[in-house]
Amino acid sequence: MAERRGAGARLRANAERLAVWLLVAALVVTAPVGFYLATPATATPGTVDAVRADERIEVSRSDGVYALEPADGDPVAGLVFYPGGHVTADAYLATLAPLAARADVAVYVVEMPLQFAVLDPDAADRVIDAHLGIERWFVGGHSLGGAMACRYASTAPDRLEGLVLFAAYCEADRSPEVATLSVVGSADGVLDRDTYRERLAVLPPDATLVGIEGMNHSQFGAYGGQPGDDPARIGDAEARERLADAVVGWVTDRLAHS
Repeated sequence: MAERRGAGARLRANAERLAVWLLVAALVVTAPVGFYLATPATATPGTVDAVRADERIEVSRSDGVYALEPADGDPVAGLVFYPGGHVTADAYLATLAPLAARADVAVYVVEMPLQFAVLDPDAADRVIDAHLGIERWFVGGHSLGGAMACRYASTAPDRLEGLVLFAAYCEADRSPEVATLSVVGSADGVLDRDTYRERLAVLPPDATLVGIEGMNHSQFGAYGGQPGDDPARIGDAEARERLADAVVGWVTDRLAHS
């Protein structure tokens, strides 16, 4: 009897040790993933404050959306923007502020679940439905966010004036069927150039393609560098100014002639 009790105790002890080792193994495997998800790229210091200091823009945040709205009147249009993968929404305020400041276009940058737009590709519906006073809309995004913005545009072209892609391409089976602006940087080390060229075929024939010499992948936002990117050959301020000129010019022209 005592021997059976001893054997049972040893089995329980072994089972407890096995459970502990399995827990340790799970933590070892998942800890890097958890750390990665908990440490996304965020806005570089001072960039959000600089946008808030611009008297031409009203900055707010509500229900997981950053809003950049013209301070002196009603917006003529709206843009819903999807951040790049593992990048927070505030990292795009400095990049997109010129649309509100110079073109009276309200910009809404969506905070994505776990910072991945693939988890909420239809987020634009929620934003558009919440701003019924704005009749004309664009959707856009950076990198993975751009691919998801293209996915949305391919399913809801009747809601949109156009699509804006930053260092991004559409999925192979997605055709946006709306006016499209695609901007890439020559120093981008993250964008898959071969796939980008292949996926140009799914864009409308009259899509506008813009290349910015010396700009890299991370300069489409304001969050510093990222692994795999090439060094930029122009400064952040110059990259943002060139990007702003391209986007503001294209959106303004689209609104004037559509």
